[in-house]
Amino acid sequence: MAEQPGAHADDGTAAPFVEGVADTYARLASIHAGPRVTRHGDTVELTRFDDVVAVTKRRDVHSIDPDTAAIVSLALGAGRPLIPLMLDGEQHTRYRKLLDPLFAPKQVAMLEPVIRNLAEQLLDTFAADGTVDFFAAFCEPLPSQIFLSQLGLPLDDVPLLLWVKDGIIRPIDEAHQKAAGPKLVEYLGAELDRREASVQPQDDLIGGFLTAEVDGQRLTHEDVIDITFLLVLAGLDTVTASLSCMVDWLARHPVERDRLVAEPSLLPTAIEELMRVQTPVVAGSRHATVEFEIGGVEVKAGDELRVVWAAADMDPEAFPEPTRVDFGRPNNRHIAFASGFHRCLGSHLARLELRVALDALHRRIPDYRPDPDRSPGYLNNAAVRCVDPLPLVFTSS
Repeated sequence: MAEQPGAHADDGTAAPFVEGVADTYARLASIHAGPRVTRHGDTVELTRFDDVVAVTKRRDVHSIDPDTAAIVSLALGAGRPLIPLMLDGEQHTRYRKLLDPLFAPKQVAMLEPVIRNLAEQLLDTFAADGTVDFFAAFCEPLPSQIFLSQLGLPLDDVPLLLWVKDGIIRPIDEAHQKAAGPKLVEYLGAELDRREASVQPQDDLIGGFLTAEVDGQRLTHEDVIDITFLLVLAGLDTVTASLSCMVDWLARHPVERDRLVAEPSLLPTAIEELMRVQTPVVAGSRHATVEFEIGGVEVKAGDELRVVWAAADMDPEAFPEPTRVDFGRPNNRHIAFASGFHRCLGSHLARLELRVALDALHRRIPDYRPDPDRSPGYLNNAAVRCVDPLPLVFTSS
């Protein structure tokens, strides 16, 4: 079980917040009954919206501790800093200038017909059955196939890349964890070698990276691998996980689901609210390079700053009645896609995929509900909230 807010370590100090996955937003909100900022050894934990935003906008707070960057990178299996996640300052800015336009709203909007067509194809495979593991049949293949197509990787490799992604984010055992990262580096290296040997360039993201320049210098193969490694992890997991949580919540709240079915124009704001109350990436780490004070706590250079996005999105000072799900919530400034310099690169694509997916589902299968004979799989203590499996029943169409 995940540790409850207000729990204490053996030495009597406040224990770090640990998040489970199911319908836990009420528990997340209750954490605010405690101290605004807490210290656990060399880690300072922030759960308030304004504090998290302020810290992540400081240039003297970095995404990675230089002394541990190699350790973190090796733990992921990359062996080198991932770009742009593990970069800071001007170096980070240079790579974001290259990558941000690729995922700008106008750019991703062109994918809507492709996403809708794939969503309909996937629904066709089970709409007549009346029952489905929605995670395996829809949540996982939709964003995976879309994103691999954008990268220019073969769709036949989806199973392999999902195995690799899960080994890094949710490994089934130690052997899986150790093998996954090096396997992805090997796979991407072979893909770049294949492209280099080909006389015909490919018009896709990886093809663009191979000809891109940063500060007048072409990206090396190592640069391209470091960028693509991160994109594979994010593109094959975050939308999948978020979609599973949203559909699970709507299946268990039929009144709100029926409202979206009747008023699909509410989908954009409903998605923002569901992102807020079920923030996909629960928490992240930042690292102080100077001394400063926040929330009455002195931060020292070298301290780790644990920013709990999920708790910040339930802060009553930022979101009145935070546990109430309000599809018309005004000024919904949630930070489910993180905040500051390292805000999620693919947030516009994620929003588009979620909107198209839910719209297609509601048009074809409007009465989905939890399967009473099978239990959903709430993945506790995972880096990203997810519901796998997600068994549903519905009226066949």
